[in-house]
Amino acid sequence: MVVGGEQGLSMRPLDDQSHNSFNIGGILSNNESHLHFRETISQQINANGSYVDGNTTLQDVTMLMDSNPIRTALEVCKQLVSRSVYAVIVSHPLNGDLSPAAVSYTSGFYHIPVIGISSRDSAFSDKNIHVSFLRTVPPYSHQADVWVELLKTFQYTQVVFVHSSDTDGRALLTRFQNQAQSHEDDKDIKMENVIEFEPGLNSFVDKLKEMREASARVILLYANKEDASTIFHDANYMNMTGRGYVWVVTEQALNANHVPPGAIGLKLVNASDEDAHITDSLYVLAMALKKLREEQNTTEPPPQNCNDTGGSWETGKKLFQYILEQVLKNGLTGKVAFDENGDRINAEYDVINVQEFNDTGMLRKDHIRVGQYKYNKTKETMTLVIKEGEIVWPGNTTIKPQGYMIPTRLKVLTIEEKPFVTTEKIESKAQCLGGGRVLCPWFNNSGEVTDLYCCTGYCIDLLNTLASKINFTFELALSPDGQFGSLQMNDKTGKKEWTGLIGQLVNQTHGADMIVAPLTINPERAQVIEFSKPFKYQGITILERKVS
Repeated sequence: MVVGGEQGLSMRPLDDQSHNSFNIGGILSNNESHLHFRETISQQINANGSYVDGNTTLQDVTMLMDSNPIRTALEVCKQLVSRSVYAVIVSHPLNGDLSPAAVSYTSGFYHIPVIGISSRDSAFSDKNIHVSFLRTVPPYSHQADVWVELLKTFQYTQVVFVHSSDTDGRALLTRFQNQAQSHEDDKDIKMENVIEFEPGLNSFVDKLKEMREASARVILLYANKEDASTIFHDANYMNMTGRGYVWVVTEQALNANHVPPGAIGLKLVNASDEDAHITDSLYVLAMALKKLREEQNTTEPPPQNCNDTGGSWETGKKLFQYILEQVLKNGLTGKVAFDENGDRINAEYDVINVQEFNDTGMLRKDHIRVGQYKYNKTKETMTLVIKEGEIVWPGNTTIKPQGYMIPTRLKVLTIEEKPFVTTEKIESKAQCLGGGRVLCPWFNNSGEVTDLYCCTGYCIDLLNTLASKINFTFELALSPDGQFGSLQMNDKTGKKEWTGLIGQLVNQTHGADMIVAPLTINPERAQVIEFSKPFKYQGITILERKVS
């Protein structure tokens, strides 16, 4: 059923200078959106000389979205391709989520550009499959950009990353890894553990046990609403949603059952405002068509028959590139621009904090906005604004968690340097008992024990005293390469990397937590590791004979 457009409309050849008419297809979710689509074209764009001239008009050809993707593909051919549409704007069906993909496949075969206004699956970014698809909403994976900014703001540098094994989950992980390692002003954010799970969870207890072994208490979660509900339920059962933990979650998980109070999530601004996305899409398309008319002397008309499997529509390819290049600075949904995959960039998000309130004896959870990730027109960049004082963290506290748990058993590294550390090679562990002597095996670079040593000296006495006073246990090991550590160029990676004790601690080689050694404090080292107060000051003294 065609619910929009003039039934008797015929296309004139594009080289006819008397009048050019461009049909624009719309596949929308309801009749109200169809009416808005038509009025935006007729009353705004066609009436604006900045987009069309006296010899040019845009015409709407719309249809309602069908939840059946096969019927949708057939109707695209019957109602849109047959009317020679130059581009298609597609919304979402009221039920199901496969129909926009059917529109993309069908239109893409003929290189007719498609602008999606609701589809956020990462699969649409693959231009080998969705060759002519763009969208005014970002894929779910782009939330990784905001996550990185949040972690920088909260000064969290160590996380556990939990994601589903589907396309969106893996795309989010990849983007997060790239963004987290591209800081110019901060240390890299390290993922202590990455937990991947198959969608359709029945239990998450085993994975949570693995997560609990990590020292990081900042958990990043990507999951659909159903899986997130299972994860939250099991995490609450295992006391992993209370004080000391930080949960940062994506939009879908934010709306799941059992979401813990104190969780922080994101909400895309204007995500469900279909009319605003229709308006912005039409203006972007009008600008691209104007560019096409100005720079192309002759243009090939669009295909008119899906049964014609001849050559591709070259003008459609050019129009797609023109759409990619457009920037709508003051759109109803913010600044509209696209990356090379046709994905919306500069999308704005609200930062949401789940807070619990007592409402006449009944506990209820509310989504409270505590920040925004928005486009700064002055700086021409995305900016995160957080009201940290308004956040209520897990455990109903306003004090920001430190984000990690200090382990009670530490892996300590040392190096021989008399009299601070003295080593003695032994044949069995029994030879290193009592008298302040501590077993300190030497590991090779593969983490295998090759020789047993016994360590004594001032640093070992200091370590024993600290362990007693602070209440921790430890296992001691000698530096594998026997060096204190320096910053050297790695020929394989082309980057400067730390060697020796410093490198093993920075990279947490074999789980290293701490160094106890006569290690000189200098600015280079202090940038990557934290030093205690020095236990020995060393300087140069000049002595001369006293003259009587």
